Amino acid sequence: MTGYRLGVAVPGSRTSAAILSPDDRIVVTVECAADTPGEVIDAVLEAAAPHGITAKDIDHVMFAVTDLRALNGLSTEKGYWRGWPGRLAKVAAVRLGAATTSVPPLTMWPQELRERVVVASTCLSGGAMLDGSDYEPLDFDGLLAFARQITRTVGTVGAVAITGVFSSVTPRHELAAAEVLREEMGACGAILLSHEYGGLGLIERENATILQAALTAPVAEEAAKLLTEVNQRGMSHAEVFLARSDGTIATLDNAVTHPLSLLGGTDATSVVGAALLAQEKDALIGMTNVDGSVRAVCALTDGSPRMTVGHTKVAGVPTGLSVPALVPIHASVEEAIDRAKDAPGDLPLVLVGPGARTFVKSLSPRIVGTALAGTVKVESPENAEAAAAVGAAAAPVVGEARRIVPLNSPRLEEIRAAVREAARASAMRAGADPAKVALVSVEEKPLAYLSEPTVVMRVRAGGPPRDGGTR
Repeated sequence: MTGYRLGVAVPGSRTSAAILSPDDRIVVTVECAADTPGEVIDAVLEAAAPHGITAKDIDHVMFAVTDLRALNGLSTEKGYWRGWPGRLAKVAAVRLGAATTSVPPLTMWPQELRERVVVASTCLSGGAMLDGSDYEPLDFDGLLAFARQITRTVGTVGAVAITGVFSSVTPRHELAAAEVLREEMGACGAILLSHEYGGLGLIERENATILQAALTAPVAEEAAKLLTEVNQRGMSHAEVFLARSDGTIATLDNAVTHPLSLLGGTDATSVVGAALLAQEKDALIGMTNVDGSVRAVCALTDGSPRMTVGHTKVAGVPTGLSVPALVPIHASVEEAIDRAKDAPGDLPLVLVGPGARTFVKSLSPRIVGTALAGTVKVESPENAEAAAAVGAAAAPVVGEARRIVPLNSPRLEEIRAAVREAARASAMRAGADPAKVALVSVEEKPLAYLSEPTVVMRVRAGGPPRDGGTR
């Protein structure tokens, strides 16, 4: 029988793996101290053998990796960003919107990171207005001159990040700028466009696009190593996915073009796995260390991790990125429980990770199975040590589309339909089964301080991963 899914979580000192059946039943899990992902894959395949499951029966392999080592030590969020890869590529940055230079590109970056990543930047005429008309004419000559500068004077760069004013309304100028640069630069590096990465604020969107550009090539190299581990173990037929920060997954090829979306992936799949193991939709998830201490608490809401809202700094750089809203344990578990809630009322506390059972055993007998302050019960479900791997194996594939929409537009319904279709297309690009993609959510939030009624439309669509064996 085929159709099995293998989840692998590589969170640092301990790794875990889980195999799920086509009907989402957990067949086997392992948790161990492995130096490479391949070692834990070997361990779980050995454990699966008595169940009659071999490598050829696995059609999907999902990896959750612990964040990005390239940003380690540079983050203002101490100890949060860690993992892989171990380097950053050199980037050239282009902003389209010459009238925005009161805050030039990279102004808010830490000097060390700016010098490490960006070899050249420019601000040229271009961009869009809120109604989709030109903000300024696109400076084709300036783009050509900048392309020649970075290829002949500065040297070859790993990637170019292009950000235009209101490109989330229309990416016309970003696309045109990319064509100019490709014509001059050839295939010497990737070109990343900010409208593909979401976010409304110009500065945060620009920052995120530049960081994505710096990470794309290194993450692709590291992902290729994961693919090699899979192929060497007889699963070259399987589709490989990476876990993302919202508890969803995307194919390897798609995920490496959006490397910032991988930040917090292991934490997110820990929450998703906890929901599955404990059969809870709304709870508090405690993530443990090997010694039984709780490192952080995250709220589970309707089966998904609660995400950060607003500004998120990555290595000290402001972005619009959302990651799991972890509350680290500074004083006590009870304090973290209180801070993790987004509404009054007690919730179940589900402990997962390598020290889950140790923590539960340390509690007073009168607490276990009943309540800790702020909870209705405390539990560590079976297979809690491998929750991140279970969550990766069970995660859906989701795509998203955002657009600023003027409500008085004569094409309003056409625009709404286009955003919905863009979300479905995004899900399919990420590896969702085309026959099973459905809308997950549709939101329209008003934009304040505008003369005309305008909303930000955000649509998410998703489904199960497409059939394996497509590689």
